[in-house]
Amino acid sequence: MRVKPVSLTPLRRLIFPCILLVIALVLYYAVPETPGELKGILDWLPYASLGMALALSGYNGHARPFAIAASLLIIYYLVTNRLQVSLSGPDALRIYSLVSAAFPLMMLCLLLMPDRGLWNRYGLIVIAIVPALIIAGVLIFYYVPEAAFLNFVEERMPVKPFPGYILSLQAGAAFGVVILAGLIKLIRQDSEYNAVPVVITVLVFLMLAMFDRPGISDVMFSLAGISLIVSMMRAGYELAYRDELTGLPGRRALNERLDSLGRRYVIAMLDVDHFKKFNDTYGHDSGDDVLKMVAKQLAAVGGGGTAYRYGGEEFCIVFPGKDMEACRPFLEALRGTIAAYKIQLRDIQNRPRSEKAAEERRGRRAKSRNGKGVSVTISIGVAAQDGGTVPAEEVIKAADAALYRAKNKGRNCLVTAS
Repeated sequence: MRVKPVSLTPLRRLIFPCILLVIALVLYYAVPETPGELKGILDWLPYASLGMALALSGYNGHARPFAIAASLLIIYYLVTNRLQVSLSGPDALRIYSLVSAAFPLMMLCLLLMPDRGLWNRYGLIVIAIVPALIIAGVLIFYYVPEAAFLNFVEERMPVKPFPGYILSLQAGAAFGVVILAGLIKLIRQDSEYNAVPVVITVLVFLMLAMFDRPGISDVMFSLAGISLIVSMMRAGYELAYRDELTGLPGRRALNERLDSLGRRYVIAMLDVDHFKKFNDTYGHDSGDDVLKMVAKQLAAVGGGGTAYRYGGEEFCIVFPGKDMEACRPFLEALRGTIAAYKIQLRDIQNRPRSEKAAEERRGRRAKSRNGKGVSVTISIGVAAQDGGTVPAEEVIKAADAALYRAKNKGRNCLVTAS
């Protein structure tokens, strides 16, 4: 069976939080004692950042970050008000153990449940995980005999398994499972809202593992709140500037890019040939597959070009600082690659009726689904700005006119503006 290659590109979403974490840890260990004024700010920074994250997620209507922010606020309150004592105390040890067991369980549930919005019945079910775990923890704390609970912890989840590490090995393994599950989901579904649970789980793990370090909870919970805020801002940017179907930057991003171009650049307009006929013949789902394939090839274009979805089946590539002759080989190579690509069409007539059956069949070879392989071609129109002062909108119009001449010429070809 042919295995679809796995792309690790979605992991790029973890780069910025990792940089923040490294900077925070370096500052934490470089400054042994925090000045009194700064200490007061750090004590309230987690509340401020997490409160802002809670408000933003509520305003944007996303259940998963809302539940995460709410749970972190509760945990930070417990840490600052009930766990500023030695874990040798029975109450502190019970609370610490409950948090270390409940948090990875909650994160795993949130990973398994898709985010379908907050202000609806499904969103209420998602965020209900938090109060459900709180109620379960309260019941265990007050109704399970203290001696029995502590014996269980000592035998099954002993803390401080070795010097410098506080979290039990069992709880650490649970955190590891959640992080691995989060990474798998992020790779399969590239989204900021799938990246942030991984980041938050790592931060809470580090806080619990280094729990005896002064101020470590302030640092990690502040980073958690900042990570949530940045993640939602990036998700909002992608919603506004990135095309959801193809993953390419959209028309708004292109318009802003045009404003920043210099006096030397090339713009190519590209169109999928006979796309309407393709849609009418094979269906819109197969048409979407074609657009995704074309966008993937365009995104990999060489020569320093950046691809955008212009609208419908039309795309645009901008080559800043280039001339026509420098860009032409890359565009011709792109046209040839797309023409040679075989697309395995979905077998609509034999498609499983139930979602469960469809899920079981995903990932198999197209041949086993009686799929049909076809190919498509693209036409390209190119125009250049070579040191002149013609507005970028006029260069696009010239490239668009060249595109239509390419279609009239027989399609699957490149035509330059006269």
